[in-house]
Amino acid sequence: MRLPDALLVVLIIMLSSYAPLSTDMFLPALDQMVEYFGTDEQTFSMTMYMFMLFLAIGILFLGPVSDKYGRRPVLLGSLGLYIVASFLCSIASSIELLILFRILQAIGAGGAMTTAVALIRDCFEGQRRTKVLMIVAVIGVLGPVIAPLLGQMLIWAMDWRATFWAPALVALACVGIALFLPSDIPKERYKGSIIGSVGTMIPILRNGDFRRFAIMMNMVTFCILAYVSVSEYIYKEKGFDVGDAYSLYLAGAMVTGVLIMLIISRFRLSNKANLAVMFLLVLVASTILWTVGDRDQMLFFAGIVPMIAASALARSFGFNILLAQDVGNSGAISSVLNFIHFMFATAGMVVVVHLPFSNYIHSVAFCFTIYLVVYVVLWAFMRIKGTSLKGLE
Repeated sequence: MRLPDALLVVLIIMLSSYAPLSTDMFLPALDQMVEYFGTDEQTFSMTMYMFMLFLAIGILFLGPVSDKYGRRPVLLGSLGLYIVASFLCSIASSIELLILFRILQAIGAGGAMTTAVALIRDCFEGQRRTKVLMIVAVIGVLGPVIAPLLGQMLIWAMDWRATFWAPALVALACVGIALFLPSDIPKERYKGSIIGSVGTMIPILRNGDFRRFAIMMNMVTFCILAYVSVSEYIYKEKGFDVGDAYSLYLAGAMVTGVLIMLIISRFRLSNKANLAVMFLLVLVASTILWTVGDRDQMLFFAGIVPMIAASALARSFGFNILLAQDVGNSGAISSVLNFIHFMFATAGMVVVVHLPFSNYIHSVAFCFTIYLVVYVVLWAFMRIKGTSLKGLE
């Protein structure tokens, strides 16, 4: 029985949401959880940092393994681990146990997320792949906003434990769909050892054209996570007096950015034109934040929206180009792309709070500028030296 495309897309969307579901849903209950576990905020933050680290490890390892053993068994195993670990998180009796269970949860989430991108490459081509990537891009941008809101409602209705039960239920639904995945995906399996399958990522990383373009398309998360991680501080504590409307500003910026991306996509621009549009969006965002972004909340809002649009564009047209390249197996390519993505995301969260600026708005602007410089350098290299990437020759 062949899984209908619509149901496969639903599965990919749910799998792609595991990062925000696992990292952002319980954020509204941080104070309660710190008090419950009798710890401090610095120690509790280990539940976030260790999750991100082992998410990256799970992504790196399980994508290539799925090239050897198939998508379905790796996905089902990852989902099973995620469900059990999520339940254990909800009944953890100490901060040490919570950190341990979060590590297990992260490995399961990593397997689920890398399988999602691999399935896009395995099962879709051309315009169909473009449409699926556009949907996943929207989820990627809106997820960090939607997840805390859902988490807050669950906390009001029950308590913080529900923010672990809900993702487990999503994973259980994914299991129900994944059972119907064909067992022959991918059709061509890696024949070597498990260690050898992980080693298939090395040629992908050695491909200079692929590596440079992957950085251009993934480093945008460095900017988005820098913004998200300090946005509440900017809007509520040391910045603008927006009262209880903080979540509306955060959600409004994300939604507006996605709408701009969708409008741009309707023009069906060439890949090279999309690169130019991304550059202009980042340039506009950086200019606004450096010049007038600290004067008013709506000007700050206007400086964030173009970057969000650029992020969504990178996840749609950019990943479409990267997945079209014949540089390796789907699982290995997915692992490389997701690993780069989350490493830049983690870097954005860490770097922005350690920059020596008098306000976080200029710290965010500096992160945008770093990305702009890297983007221009790599783009110029590609234009001068040429590129072998299909779609950008």
